[in-house]
Amino acid sequence: MRAFDTALGNGEDRGSKSYVFLLLPGASMLSFSAAVEPLRMANKLSIRTVYEWLTVSLDGESLQFSNGVNVAVDGRCLLPDKPDFAFVVAGNELSAGQEKSAARWLYTHYRAGARVGSVGGGARIMAQAGLLEDRAFTLHWEDQPGFRERHPFLDPEDRLYCEDDNVITCGGGMAAADLTLNLIEQDFDRDFAMSVSEMCVHFGLRQGEERPKSSISMTLGSRNPHLITATRIMSDNLEDILPMDFIARSSGVSRRQLERLFKTYTGRSPASFYRDLRLERGRQLLRDTDYKVIAISAACGFSSVTSFSRSFRKKFGFCPIQSRKV
Repeated sequence: MRAFDTALGNGEDRGSKSYVFLLLPGASMLSFSAAVEPLRMANKLSIRTVYEWLTVSLDGESLQFSNGVNVAVDGRCLLPDKPDFAFVVAGNELSAGQEKSAARWLYTHYRAGARVGSVGGGARIMAQAGLLEDRAFTLHWEDQPGFRERHPFLDPEDRLYCEDDNVITCGGGMAAADLTLNLIEQDFDRDFAMSVSEMCVHFGLRQGEERPKSSISMTLGSRNPHLITATRIMSDNLEDILPMDFIARSSGVSRRQLERLFKTYTGRSPASFYRDLRLERGRQLLRDTDYKVIAISAACGFSSVTSFSRSFRKKFGFCPIQSRKV
């Protein structure tokens, strides 16, 4: 394991940065863990403690995550404590009083100069605190339709995470890890952030503007279950290409029906859509790794570098090697 002689602030040793996480009942344990674990890994890779964090709840008592696991917190969300970052991690079932208290806590930290953020359903708290007006923000794709109905003048973006001034929002799940890795990269550099990512067994450094993979229905513009299932099967099998008959059968339709669905909603054949998914994966690997083109072509299900390069150039307008310079 490589150790880094790290110092925050472009070489200036300013001590550790502090995070406080307000956990609310029904929050996603995955989202919270994904947000905090990169901080722990950063400390592990560094020769000193570069990040500190606390967990708080509204009443200082333990709470239950959405998966039924109970967790103790460090204390109650009392003020004034002045962290560098204040995040709220929320679920979907909160009382009006809980939302109001959490919003007041978050807004107070924002006024005190902290960078404030939400993970998953926490965007509702941000909205109640008045922090999302005229800002780019996001939340979990599944929660977006209901959020839009509740806040018709706020328009969430279909992104992994958003940073707008001192306000940060994240769709939750593993996107929380991408957000924290991005913040670590801002504090240090890409090499250190990549090392933290590798320690988390997390692939690369996804940028905030990337769309959540799970947001398939929004990307396709359809909630057709057969189409969504087929797309998920394709996305999960980019290296070992599956026969189209198998994909259709696994999606509950005939091959002809599947072709009609893809033509109607994507304007492409299933095979063309599948190939584009593999090429997008190839471009991501070229951008975020040092893998050789031959390894990337194999990882994307192409039989040869020549076949991969030809398809890549046709789709993107330049060859794989050139993409590393774009």
